[in-house]
Amino acid sequence: MMSPHKTIKKSPIRGSTIEVASNSRVDLYHSVVSMRWTAYLGFFAVAFFVVNAAFGFLYYVGDASIGGLSSASYWEYFFFSVQTLATIGYGTKFPQTMYADVLVTIEAMTGLLGLGVFAAIAFARLSIPRSRIIFSNSAVIADFDGAPTLMFRVANERKNTIIGAELALHLFIRETTKEGDSIRRIYDLPLVRNHHPLLSLTWLIFHPIVEGSPLFGQSPESLEKGDFALVATLKGLDETISQTVHANYAYRCTDIRWGHRFQDMFMEDPVTGRSSIDLNRIHDIERVQ
Repeated sequence: MMSPHKTIKKSPIRGSTIEVASNSRVDLYHSVVSMRWTAYLGFFAVAFFVVNAAFGFLYYVGDASIGGLSSASYWEYFFFSVQTLATIGYGTKFPQTMYADVLVTIEAMTGLLGLGVFAAIAFARLSIPRSRIIFSNSAVIADFDGAPTLMFRVANERKNTIIGAELALHLFIRETTKEGDSIRRIYDLPLVRNHHPLLSLTWLIFHPIVEGSPLFGQSPESLEKGDFALVATLKGLDETISQTVHANYAYRCTDIRWGHRFQDMFMEDPVTGRSSIDLNRIHDIERVQ
């Protein structure tokens, strides 16, 4: 019977990890595709060196298997393996026994398959659509249009447009049922507007805290006791690559600023009269008087 292994999974709520016991096998392809580029290139370099070191050793232990060598050093056989695996074939070194011919055939097949797989995975990594969406690192609660309102900002960091951007906001909070069980409930928070036809600059998100809202009647203390988090998810069509992009962000209790509002990001040149926007100010807030 296969013993369960433990996997550390990231929670959508920042700062949280979950340890999961599972009997499933490790998904090697997904792990390689999702790893960092530095780790991927390091993995490729290590695999390339190990394979050549192994074949180089097999050539080295053979009886005069390779001709045209300048010395009997192991590294001569190692670099012959590099030429064979990468199908370079400079011509100064060559197999001269049946043993070496068989090894060359096996290594050539390994090289064609292995390098093709690594190249295909590199292409798959490059082709994955990624968004450059910025979320304000704080969400604020202040009166807007006569009602207390939760607000935060998002912006497109690229110089293009996200077509048909849709944003959803969810409340994660731990509650106790009537039976005394502690569970994490998820509530959908209605927004004043959850669709943006052309997201090219910034978008200020509003959730009115009125009767019927899960946040109605809540306080900073009650939310903190409820293991509270707000998770915002955004998706839309990138006009440049014509693919759907996704982004998400989570706000904890310490990220909610009560009695604050966002500062204006737009600036006007007094000389030319042209307006500009400073994305570096997306996080700037001020206290409401």
